[in-house]
Amino acid sequence: MRNLLLVLLFSITTLFAYTAPQTIPGTTYVDTQQAYELYKKKTKFLDVRPEKFIKMGKIHGAAEFYVGLMTPKSVFLIGRKNEPIIVYCNGVNCPLTQEAIEKLKSYGYTNLYYYRDGFPAWKAAKLPME
Repeated sequence: MRNLLLVLLFSITTLFAYTAPQTIPGTTYVDTQQAYELYKKKTKFLDVRPEKFIKMGKIHGAAEFYVGLMTPKSVFLIGRKNEPIIVYCNGVNCPLTQEAIEKLKSYGYTNLYYYRDGFPAWKAAKLPME
């Protein structure tokens, strides 16, 4: 029992200790202003958070595709492999953006934008949401 509690405590600590990298090789980093400029140009946004978070709000018009469900056969739903796609999750403490980008790159996607600050920054800036 004690070992289980220690493993659980370590897992929770590790989860909250995660900080997203500043950049991800093979992507273009965008801050909130740059993401909004791309949004105005109708660039596709991809929300990779679980549904329970998306229910609390998302960037208006963003496609939803939880990273845990991404497989080589299912990602065709996202779009063409050379299409610009802005990938985001719950900000700098969320590992899902990096995980999704690594998966998408391994599946052949080549025009990925890394929105590290994600939904919390978009919401704080009072940009279009649904």
